[in-house]
Amino acid sequence: MTPAPALRLATLLLALDGLMALNLAGLLGTAGLLAVTLALALAWRNEPLRDRLEAVPGLSRGLVLVAAGVSALDLVYVAASLLDGLARLLVFLLVYRVVMRRALRDLRDVAFLAFFMLVAAAPLTFGVGFLFVFLVFLVLGTWMLMLYHVATESERVGERSEDGVGALGRDLLGLAVGASAATLVLTAALFFLIPRVGQAALTLRSHQPRMLTGFSDRVELGAFGDIETDATVVMRVRLLGPGLLAPERLPGLRWRGLALDRYAGGAWTSSRRERAAVRRSPLGRFELAPFRGTGPVVMQEVYLEPFGADVLFAAPRVLAVELRADAVLVDDMAGVSVPNAAARFRYVAESELESGGARDVRPLDDETRARYLELPPLPPRVRGLALEITASAREPREAARALAAHLASRYRYTLALRRATSLDPVEEFLFVQRAGNCEYFAAALAVMLRSLDVPARVVNGFQRGEWNPYGGYFMVRLRDAHSWVEAYLDGAWVTLDPSPRGAADAAGAPAEVALYLDALRVRWYRYIVNWSLQDQVMTALRVREAALVWRPRAPALAEWRRLPPGIHVLLALSAVTAALLRWTRRSRAATGRRAPAMPAFYGRALAALARRGLVPAAGETAREFAARVASAVPAGAAPFVALTTAYERLRFGATPPSEDEARLIQRSDTELLHQLAALHPRYNPASRTR
Repeated sequence: MTPAPALRLATLLLALDGLMALNLAGLLGTAGLLAVTLALALAWRNEPLRDRLEAVPGLSRGLVLVAAGVSALDLVYVAASLLDGLARLLVFLLVYRVVMRRALRDLRDVAFLAFFMLVAAAPLTFGVGFLFVFLVFLVLGTWMLMLYHVATESERVGERSEDGVGALGRDLLGLAVGASAATLVLTAALFFLIPRVGQAALTLRSHQPRMLTGFSDRVELGAFGDIETDATVVMRVRLLGPGLLAPERLPGLRWRGLALDRYAGGAWTSSRRERAAVRRSPLGRFELAPFRGTGPVVMQEVYLEPFGADVLFAAPRVLAVELRADAVLVDDMAGVSVPNAAARFRYVAESELESGGARDVRPLDDETRARYLELPPLPPRVRGLALEITASAREPREAARALAAHLASRYRYTLALRRATSLDPVEEFLFVQRAGNCEYFAAALAVMLRSLDVPARVVNGFQRGEWNPYGGYFMVRLRDAHSWVEAYLDGAWVTLDPSPRGAADAAGAPAEVALYLDALRVRWYRYIVNWSLQDQVMTALRVREAALVWRPRAPALAEWRRLPPGIHVLLALSAVTAALLRWTRRSRAATGRRAPAMPAFYGRALAALARRGLVPAAGETAREFAARVASAVPAGAAPFVALTTAYERLRFGATPPSEDEARLIQRSDTELLHQLAALHPRYNPASRTR
């Protein structure tokens, strides 16, 4: 392939790579990607379209002005974020430049636009797919720059770029792959070595992909109904530390989010939404609660996706968290959140799990107790049902367990949430529907506990999720959103879950390939996207420890130390000499292989001149020798100059002769031999070769 077609192909592939990056980042939909790709393909082959547009005076400039106005309106009024508007502007400029391209610098502009697309997509693309897009851009970009240089140099000397050397694109592609590999290795080394201080805030795209009412300060009953069938992964939780339990031994593990304490009008709300800011401790983490020593401590590494909630989820009770933030917010019901949670982030939470013998250090005062017992006016049959179920209970803890067991065994879990009456949702659930989702079960249990003078509150969070054996973590999806109850029993907040959603919530297990790809995605985010200065320091310490451990385990080194010092020097010099000799031989062999063959017509001319004593001197160029031949043999000057010009074009310009040039070479060769034969041969011993 000649340089010009190869350059056009590389530029088109770069443009498609930039569009693919926007698609991965969610800035360009699949339909938009296909439409733009089709437009580029049509415009790339339809050269007369540019001529027709330029034939109309002012049309090209008018299109630019209209596009500028539309882009301004899009950025201000239409676009969901500034980054979305800029992405659409880049797509338009790309299509316009491809349609109106004329010179080589227009292809360079297309490559720059593709690069800006890659930059725009980088902050939003956390999947490993961006790695492949980046590698393709690296190879094609290097290839394109090389081809651009060759094509511009060909234009500069007045040659048509279509007359390039055959297979030049393939050679440049191989060189581009090598240069890209070296660049990638150097970039990776700098990435792991250059210190970094934190994660840049993404301010150009601040809108959330989805808002979930289940994790706000007001939750209507049934809010989880539309998300309990959504398989979108919202977070991944890895348990850290020694002595971890197997996943099957943690069936009741939950990720607590937000607690609500007031029930009225079929909705749970938080009566005190004030949250206090907690600053980082001298140990570099946020201390949230004291350690009691009444339950096992579990460390969790959480990778949270941006799904519209500012809550930090962790196993209850949270003692401390570690994350990149200036502060965390904590309410009086142990809910933890971060301000302005707009992007994916990673944090580590330390939790003390519940234990049957746990007791709260500070009992509830009268005001707080009244807060967790508050109820709206309810029909007497709600409390009557609670009294009937707990008639045989001797203490509040036993009564709470009886209520939870009754709901789990006598009521049905369903996602078909349709109101049939105008009754209070809890009353309708208990006496009419007798079926509902987890929120109805939790609300009914909390209301009946309060009716029995047991403080209770509703908690929203997630179940433990699916176990990924390839990554060693839990995959928590939107369909794992869950509600349960915390009751204050015997001086401690105790978790009660009356929902029988296990059978109804069973879903097909994900494919092995999907689990493996998800594990690969997490590793990419952890060790590439989220690589921090602390990771660099820990990696350096591990390398040093490994070196210290390995050194004593090399007994052969002790034997080498016993050799005389002169032997060490001699062996080192021998190794260096052998390496230099091998390198020299390879260099000579490679040079010999790369030496180009002399054209046959020029070799015949030199041989004919040599028989008459005309041989190129050492250091004499082809043109200088041609001038000397013209002085010695004036009749053969013109044909030999023509042969010399053809030789230089083929030898240094790497340009094969055209049909006209081939005929000229043949005529010049015949004429030179004829002129030399007609002359009386002169013998010059000083210039004759042996």
